[in-house]
Amino acid sequence: MDRKMLILAGIAAAGAAIFLSAGSQPATACNRTAGCAMDALQEGHDMMQDGRAAENMRAAQENINAFKRQQAADEAAIRARSARK
Repeated sequence: MDRKMLILAGIAAAGAAIFLSAGSQPATACNRTAGCAMDALQEGHDMMQDGRAAENMRAAQENINAFKRQQAADEAAIRARSARK
């Protein structure tokens, strides 16, 4: 019975520690008056102005197209293997 009580006490202590540490914590990443939201907005605006946004969208579209080509090639290879069996 003592061992069982010891285990239950350990579980209760661990649960209490998790419960107490799970509370809301203050944000420490950005503590300026305008905050990080303004930084994100400014970065987005800058990217639109200097063309980085268009370049990133073009690169993303190229990645999507390459993925679709690879997926089609993989499916064709599977169909070819199935046809040989």
